[in-house]
Amino acid sequence: MLTRKSIAYHSLDSDLAHEVEAVPVMKTESLDPARLLYLFGMRIYRPKTWHMPIKQTINFPDNKIGWIPFAYAAGIRIECDSIFVTAPPFSSFISAYSIAKRIGKPLILDFRDAWLEYPFIPYKGKRKKQFVSYWEKKITTFSSAIIVVNENIRESLIKKYPHIAEKIAVIPNGYDPDDFVAVQKPSTFTIAYLGTIREERNPQSFLKAVHELIHKREIGMTDLKIKFIGHIEDHYIRTIKNYEFVEIKGHLPYHEAIREFSSSHLAIMITTGSKYFFPSRQNEYLATGLPIIVCGKSEGIRLLEQAFHKGYPGWVYDYHDIHSIENKIFTLYQQFKRGKSIIGKTPYKEFTRENLTKKLAKIIKKQTRRKE
Repeated sequence: MLTRKSIAYHSLDSDLAHEVEAVPVMKTESLDPARLLYLFGMRIYRPKTWHMPIKQTINFPDNKIGWIPFAYAAGIRIECDSIFVTAPPFSSFISAYSIAKRIGKPLILDFRDAWLEYPFIPYKGKRKKQFVSYWEKKITTFSSAIIVVNENIRESLIKKYPHIAEKIAVIPNGYDPDDFVAVQKPSTFTIAYLGTIREERNPQSFLKAVHELIHKREIGMTDLKIKFIGHIEDHYIRTIKNYEFVEIKGHLPYHEAIREFSSSHLAIMITTGSKYFFPSRQNEYLATGLPIIVCGKSEGIRLLEQAFHKGYPGWVYDYHDIHSIENKIFTLYQQFKRGKSIIGKTPYKEFTRENLTKKLAKIIKKQTRRKE
């Protein structure tokens, strides 16, 4: 495994590193901002609103471009049968392409997000879009195989580059059934959110719905609780703290976060924006068996919507439909008070990490044999 040395970041989980201790890891230097901040003594980086224009300026193709020469110098010395590279950061694709071309090994791309349509820091200006489009076409054409995390990215790539269609396989984010064991539920009706809170996951409408529910239905402030588990940008921390019924858990080690999330009665997901904004934890939400309310309609929740159509207990509401969200939460709260619990079963049992890893391994082996 090739990566860079330690960086300043907002959500680090050292526990997960123990799961890959048997994998040899080569860490190189880098001149990207997160590495430089670390060298200057910062360990936890918390994004600020005013940082966005700076990020936008150096997003060419991204702010990790300072790692490319170090990655290339190390990568050409590594003995390997094929090169598997995951992005973002998309500068990793450029590094891997350069290494694969130099040493003559198959290149397998793994898109965790769309590149040209990257939603979190969109490419603005004709020059940047042309630059990214040039490299996206060049690298996908050169690659031996392409993995994408959802159908939206696959459809976008095929529309732009029809000649690569046969290379693309969809492998979604999976889940490990062993992580979702039975946990004791609290006596207070508890709603949980798992993931990052930022602009396209603004909790304001959902929180207003719960506030209205307590105000109009005369539910006691202590009869209902909401837990936010995961990184929350500073601007939204201030918003969330305005509500007394909220508990901010923040970023937790992965397994602790899953246990905390599962020990709830209702899961809430918040999403807005284009179809390239898609929650990465959809299979984990379904693995809990918790009923799910989605606040916000988007093509990015296709996996959840299909599960709901198959009978999993879940509902999707327009982001601003506070009244409907309020009514559904109240209905579920009443069922809870009567001792009736709703439990779902994921319709995607094939999407365990073990099964998806086997699928990925077959693709890698196929490309390696083909090269031989």
